Amino acid sequence: MKKLGTLFTLVTVLFFSVTVALAEGPAKGKKIYKEMEFIQTFKGKNKQFVLDTLGKPMKKQTPTKPTGADSYVGKAVPGSEKQGGEKQDVIEMWYYPNLVLYNSKDTFKKTELTFINDRCTNLTFVN
Repeated sequence: MKKLGTLFTLVTVLFFSVTVALAEGPAKGKKIYKEMEFIQTFKGKNKQFVLDTLGKPMKKQTPTKPTGADSYVGKAVPGSEKQGGEKQDVIEMWYYPNLVLYNSKDTFKKTELTFINDRCTNLTFVN
């Protein structure tokens, strides 16, 4: 009976360890990039490539235009509003934590990838 209890405890500990490892996901084993390596890898790539390579971002955001922005400048910026069937650009920012090194051991706290019409056009590293 004592061996059965020990076996049960061992199985429980093993199950818990596997569950915790899966819950943490690829964060522990994720690749950390140097700045130029990251830029060369992701600049100009589409969203699907980024998803396949980095996984889901911690946050997604779309830009918003401040109320009255056109009147502040004095006139509407061409293409800023839907006019005569013109297609609006689709802009979205994706954020990933601790992904890019800024020295030999420390990473930027946040990396922002900006997509315009499904292409990564801007990369920003922030602490």
